[in-house]
Amino acid sequence: MKNYVYQIILMIVIALAGWLGVQIKNLYNKYVTTEIKQAVCRTCVRFVEQVYRDLHGREKLHKAMERATQILASYDIHITEDELEAMLEAAVNEFNKSFAKTDPEVKAKSELEKSFYPPLPEL
Repeated sequence: MKNYVYQIILMIVIALAGWLGVQIKNLYNKYVTTEIKQAVCRTCVRFVEQVYRDLHGREKLHKAMERATQILASYDIHITEDELEAMLEAAVNEFNKSFAKTDPEVKAKSELEKSFYPPLPEL
């Protein structure tokens, strides 16, 4: 009788360990996949900005979406169009902010705009 109880407890412990292992693997894959997606989106935004200088707006977005989809497919990572568009827009925003910090002309324009539009008074 004790032998059966021991085997049942051992089976429960093994099942829990297997379930826990699967959950940890899923969390790890989700985190790593998201990091890869973000890195690919940043790279594609830089690529499109460099290569397709004559395109603007939606055309650049479509080129970046095409390239990112190809790269992610090579890693066997699947992504929806909405998720890809959101990540690319975030990467563009990040790119524009970093560009504004380093370009003296953009800095000067920003400072000039601040002088024309004083801050609103606090309420």
